[in-house]
Amino acid sequence: MARSAALPALRDRAAPVPIPREALAAGVLLALAALAPFLLGWLSVAPNRLISPRPVALPLTPPVWAAVAVFLLSALVAAALARRAALLPWAEALVALAVLAMLAATGLGAAAALSEASPVARAAPAAGVWLGLLLSALAAGCCAAGRGGTPGRFLLALGLGFALLVGSGLLDSLSLLREAASRGAELRGALLEHVFIAAASLLLASLVAVPLSVLALRRPRLEAMLLGFANGLQVVPSIALFGLLMAPLAALATAFPVLRALGIGGIGPAPAVLAIGGYLLLPLAAGVLSGLRAVPAPVLDAATGQGLGPSQILWRVRLPLGAGIVLGGLRTAVIQAIGLATLAALIGGGGLGRLVFLGVGQLATDLILLGVLPVVALSLAADAGLAALQSWLSRRHGGAA
Repeated sequence: MARSAALPALRDRAAPVPIPREALAAGVLLALAALAPFLLGWLSVAPNRLISPRPVALPLTPPVWAAVAVFLLSALVAAALARRAALLPWAEALVALAVLAMLAATGLGAAAALSEASPVARAAPAAGVWLGLLLSALAAGCCAAGRGGTPGRFLLALGLGFALLVGSGLLDSLSLLREAASRGAELRGALLEHVFIAAASLLLASLVAVPLSVLALRRPRLEAMLLGFANGLQVVPSIALFGLLMAPLAALATAFPVLRALGIGGIGPAPAVLAIGGYLLLPLAAGVLSGLRAVPAPVLDAATGQGLGPSQILWRVRLPLGAGIVLGGLRTAVIQAIGLATLAALIGGGGLGRLVFLGVGQLATDLILLGVLPVVALSLAADAGLAALQSWLSRRHGGAA
């Protein structure tokens, strides 16, 4: 009898532990990332800035081979570690090391390839490196999802490592870094303009959406009007909305010179801020309404029974318990603001979009990337920070947020 009772326990102990889907996906992605540069190329070289680059073989120098070896070892070990959920944080750290080693190998290879080339020659990562970076980023996201968190650690490690690579000069031979060095002041100015446009749009939308959403909690007609207007704006293409605002703002600036003195006119940041702010109304209003209504009815009844008034319930009960959901709407709005601010350059608003559209006009891929990559970095950094804060609020309030 005792022997028969022990058999199920032995079978359960011998049964293989299932691999989480996120871990399996991370392993497959990392294996593909390790193969991509070898299948699609590491490096491409062009005689000058205007001619399209062509793939070339990676120079076989000892520093290049060392970086390639670190890349392969990190990627393959990370793929092996990702098979176990408990080791996913270590796998995520190794993914960051693999990405940095891939970039270092590309930078060292570019320096070797350009050592005997013309001074105007350009070297850039080939398609295999770009695909490897994308697959590695997806693998890091799978590792973070498998451990129930966000890829904030991966992004922080990657950012610090990239800063070290740039500071050490290992990437100076890449055409993108050479473009950034020659346009350093312009890039810094465009970045500040971009952040200003996104922040001003978010502030304007918050000043409208948050008070109206609070008032709409007990006013269904106001809620229908607010969400209907916000949804209607989403239908209008962004470029069209920018254009529609140019004529009214130009007329106001002509009628009231004080507005022109404040920088408000038919072109420039003003129409971009107004248009982007309009697009942000929907995620902000929806997030605030959903968050404030996420509190269970018994909790509200208990607060009312303790003598709390509507404003006290709002600040002491609704907002703390629904802060995570409200922050989710803010998270969406921030990413949307950073992305839409790129289009401000079309109406003279400045920002990183100016570099993007200048590169499109000149058919200069490096100039396009010089505008696009900071936008991606800003979006990822903002999303990771807000996601971490949202997760902390959810844990603090026991999942109610």
